Amino acid sequence: MKRSIARRLALMFALAAMLITSVSATLLRCSLKQSLNEQMQNELILRHSVLDPVLAKYDSPAFWVGLRQKLDGLTPADERVRYWVVVDDPAYSYGGQMPDGQDWSRRPDGFSTLEIADRDRPMELLVKTIPALGSRPELRFIVGLDSTPFMKTLDHFTRILILISALGVVLVALLGYWIARFGLGPVRRLSRQANSLPPGDSKQRLDTDALPGELQELAMSFNGALARQEAAWCQLEGFNANVAHELRTPLTNLIGQTQVALAHGRDVGELQDLLQSNLEELERLGGIVNDMLFLAGAESGQRATELSDVSLYEEASKTVEYLEPVLHDKQLSVVISGDMRARIDRRLFHRSLANLLQNAARYAVPASTITVSLVSQGMQVEVSVSNAGEPIDGVHLERLFERFYRADAARARSDAHHGLGLSIVRAVASMHGGRVFARSQDGFNTFGFSLISQAVR
Repeated sequence: MKRSIARRLALMFALAAMLITSVSATLLRCSLKQSLNEQMQNELILRHSVLDPVLAKYDSPAFWVGLRQKLDGLTPADERVRYWVVVDDPAYSYGGQMPDGQDWSRRPDGFSTLEIADRDRPMELLVKTIPALGSRPELRFIVGLDSTPFMKTLDHFTRILILISALGVVLVALLGYWIARFGLGPVRRLSRQANSLPPGDSKQRLDTDALPGELQELAMSFNGALARQEAAWCQLEGFNANVAHELRTPLTNLIGQTQVALAHGRDVGELQDLLQSNLEELERLGGIVNDMLFLAGAESGQRATELSDVSLYEEASKTVEYLEPVLHDKQLSVVISGDMRARIDRRLFHRSLANLLQNAARYAVPASTITVSLVSQGMQVEVSVSNAGEPIDGVHLERLFERFYRADAARARSDAHHGLGLSIVRAVASMHGGRVFARSQDGFNTFGFSLISQAVR
């Protein structure tokens, strides 16, 4: 059975109502019980206030004969109210033996209870001591009141409270379910709207204007997801087109050269030249495939694992030395500033820095200087390469690290490089927990990346 928000809300409403009604009912019952106890005590006090002066005023045994008759008349047939006069002299005693057989002469004055065998409820008592007068000794006057009628009232009230509380909880649960269903109507409409979005049209969005404020944020998040999906699809389509373009050139060259070679007879030297040319194109294809596999691994969350503690200045110097022929062709010099030790993947560091240097050498002003800067910021290392060259529009700066992206729409010099160098730099930075950046100002273009090192000093 699927979980239902409406049912969960109804259950929560019911639990809240149960808690509230339980507390309210308990307080009401306690209040009524206290009120009934006060009524019983007030009635006992009233009867004592009427009879105590009479008992205290007379000391003649002859008078007590008439007093007994008066007490008999005040005692109802159901003995809801009873009287006892406890004294050692039988001439002044009344009411007979106490039901519990205790020595009531030692019982303290005040309110107490008395359990009677043939009654479900105890009898409430008020005991008072009347001082001796003349020949009459000291006596104890007890008035008892049956609590059964009062407790029946309390029991009846308790049953009514339980019934009302149960009905209230059920009613709250039903109303809560209806309210939840009604309140969740915009959610259902939003769901129907989402399901009605036509497939294939990536520009469709949910209408957020008619939604309540609580759902607008959800709808906007969903629209944001649609926008990101649209951007991903556009990027994927562009990527597919770029891959097709990059692979088409070497494949076209291979097919064309091979067809020409097969169309006419060739000697061994010409065939060797053909194979050499084909090998170069195949190596270019292999490079593209390897770079794509590397980027795919980085984008899937692969991290740098072969870490070692190295001097970045020394490693950067090795990279510059490796690219010396490329730099010499354009009469470029390289200056390395800064040094620190970091725990990084040396192979990936060389690869990313080499890509930045090749990119700088490709677009730098001939006979100029390229600057490699190494800057440490806590656990982060920033590596940047700056060269003098034509300024780059800010629109292109943010996209130059995308795969196959070039600022020149005509894909100039596409045969020399396939547009994955800066993408690999971004992948290396990502594998080290870093980022990439690009700046173009004051006649200098700067490309770089950061690395999060496990130990930097």
